[in-house]
Amino acid sequence: MVRVAGIDCGTNSIKMEIADVSFSPSGPKIEMLVPRKVWTIRMGEGVDKTHLLSFFALKRLRVALESFKEEILSSEAEQIRFVATSAVRDAKNSDEFERIVEEILGVRPQILTGKEEGRLGFEAACLSMSGKRKLLVDLGGGSTEFSMGEGEVPSFVRSLDIGCVRIAEKFEFGSEPLSIEKRKRAEAFVENKIEEVPISSARRLIGISGSVAIVSFMAIGGKEFIPSTKLEIERGKGIETCEKLMKMSEEEMEGYPLIPPLRRKVIRAGALIWKQILISSPLPSYLFSDAALLDGVIIDEARKLEC
Repeated sequence: MVRVAGIDCGTNSIKMEIADVSFSPSGPKIEMLVPRKVWTIRMGEGVDKTHLLSFFALKRLRVALESFKEEILSSEAEQIRFVATSAVRDAKNSDEFERIVEEILGVRPQILTGKEEGRLGFEAACLSMSGKRKLLVDLGGGSTEFSMGEGEVPSFVRSLDIGCVRIAEKFEFGSEPLSIEKRKRAEAFVENKIEEVPISSARRLIGISGSVAIVSFMAIGGKEFIPSTKLEIERGKGIETCEKLMKMSEEEMEGYPLIPPLRRKVIRAGALIWKQILISSPLPSYLFSDAALLDGVIIDEARKLEC
């Protein structure tokens, strides 16, 4: 058994978890020591326009890392693995990000490529699934990864720059729903991007990430997020819920505990992206999984230590 602390810094949120990982002929098994902790730090705020990580985003990063530090050090983890994705990948000042991480945690962050991100997310979410041609969609803040395959390793991976933060900024989502004209342009933009992915050839559609979680729990009338959950959602119900979210103002969202304050600015963009993906799928339903890129990162690191 190997103990690994993992941190994943995305465009919208940063996540940390500590787990013991064991391996057997049937595959890896994760036992959570410290369940996933999530801070919404908006690392990618403004990156699409400026290509720079802002002073305030880096300040929020510092606060989050300091909060993680004590638990990580006291856990006696054999290894700390820190990965960063789209926002840091696109930023010209990623060296400043790396310096802060090394200063606080003493580890050098790995900036994942879109393909690495897709592969690790697929391994985590599709751990016990086999057979059918599966399409995993990891709808992030800066990018969305599409990974497809029949086993536990994807044969197709594509990373597209259509994350919820990026789309919200590009089409100037405000506190009120988008105008009809802006919404049509945003939908056409996303629709054009996802044409690169053979969505209709998948026999199983799986969605992970905060945006898909909110849509899925709202679709079943859930009042709060339940960790380690898998939900089968009818495609039509998913589309209907996305529509509902897209028509809500930030003020109306205050009545929904599922939507944290810092998510309100980007969830309508996330719903728009997920809706376009569902429209492109002929399948009657999709599966939401609470598995995440971070789980794949921890398994990958534990495997290296076992070798």
